[in-house]
Amino acid sequence: MNARLTVATNQTSRVKIVVIGAGFAGLAAVRALRNSNADITLVDRNNHHLFQPFLFQVATSILEPAEIATPIRSLLQEMPNVRVEMREATRIDLSRRVVVMNEGGNLAYDILVVATGAQTSYFGREAEWAPHALGLKSLGDAITARNRLLKAFERAELEPDRRKQARDMTVVVVGGGPTGVAITGTISEFIRRTLASDFRNIDLGKARVVLVQSGSKLLPAFSEQHSAYAARALEDQGVEVKLGVPVTHVDATGVVVGDEHIAAATVLWCTGVQGVALARTLGAHVKPDGTVAVLNDLSVPGHPECFVIGDAAHVIGPDGRPMPGLASVAQDQGRYVGRLIAARLANTAHSKPYESFTPSKLATISRHVGVAEFRGRSIIGFPAWLLWGLLHLRILSGGGHARLSILGNWVRLLTTYRRSGRLIVEPSELGAGRGGYAPAINEIAEDTAIWRR
Repeated sequence: MNARLTVATNQTSRVKIVVIGAGFAGLAAVRALRNSNADITLVDRNNHHLFQPFLFQVATSILEPAEIATPIRSLLQEMPNVRVEMREATRIDLSRRVVVMNEGGNLAYDILVVATGAQTSYFGREAEWAPHALGLKSLGDAITARNRLLKAFERAELEPDRRKQARDMTVVVVGGGPTGVAITGTISEFIRRTLASDFRNIDLGKARVVLVQSGSKLLPAFSEQHSAYAARALEDQGVEVKLGVPVTHVDATGVVVGDEHIAAATVLWCTGVQGVALARTLGAHVKPDGTVAVLNDLSVPGHPECFVIGDAAHVIGPDGRPMPGLASVAQDQGRYVGRLIAARLANTAHSKPYESFTPSKLATISRHVGVAEFRGRSIIGFPAWLLWGLLHLRILSGGGHARLSILGNWVRLLTTYRRSGRLIVEPSELGAGRGGYAPAINEIAEDTAIWRR
């Protein structure tokens, strides 16, 4: 790689760097290259950077989509050496150093950074289960989940059949990790505290919220004490917590948990992730879960010009396990690779390998309850929830206006239980009433789903 860069520099041509993915890792890498003598192309299939940790709050009507997503171009407008392209990479040809695109010309590169993140895994049952059990990885997912949840209770309000009404008022969340626990507690509180004052014909005290975890405890990465605390906190809110039982079937009627069928109109899938299809085109270094095994400088073995970072990379942490898919980990890897590339471009020494670390563990359970483990300390209750919120706000990319807007929504939730985003807005409405064609839901690009109330 160094030889290649030296040749490019001697010929006075600028090195071409392609970064695929504008998530936490990709943006951190690009920003670390701010002062580099290179032409950088950042490619993403959406026009926005998404703050994924707050997706569950969009799905539960606490926040609006535009509060957690920021146009990529606005984040990089002060970097004239960066070009942003909204299109999708379909294949990486390492031998030719070319990224094959879904439209337009392909992208040749001298250096490639793959930061494509992860996608929901249904453990080989994607075609059967995905239409009925909603994942939570994009704005489109969150809006669809919000719509499905709210529409189910609207149907229940009008439904004379008690059996069908009970199904509409049942929510099942699969997965007891931080996302599953957070959205379960938030939904339970939403139903009993917010929706209860909105509906007249249904008794929301009879609504069921069920959290299913195939393992023996919630929040598996946390201590036994905190896992038990999370289970008790959810049960105190009326959540049915089912541990040690796997989901064996999902369809339009609900889920089968062990030998029990639970009729549910809303099923949310918060377990299982895998690398995206693009990463698999890198060949033999791809793990069964779709992540890419990398060297200690986060490059692909045999290809020092190609780096894989964030959720797409298989990096072993200090505890001997793969690093978790957290924003702090992705940003740290992005900064490392960006600085490494910048040092090589400047022909300065940067031989230090990437050092994995043990990230802080934070989880929110409801509007004022959380757990936190960091630096040998542990916190529960409101202080943990507050720490979770403040630390996440600190890394939010939307600027001061977005932070103030989110804080305002949180204060209102804490004091009144009210949520401003209780809107059912179907994508087809974007084209209705204007004399234009209203496309079907599956024909609308995700970026068109960013709107404010």
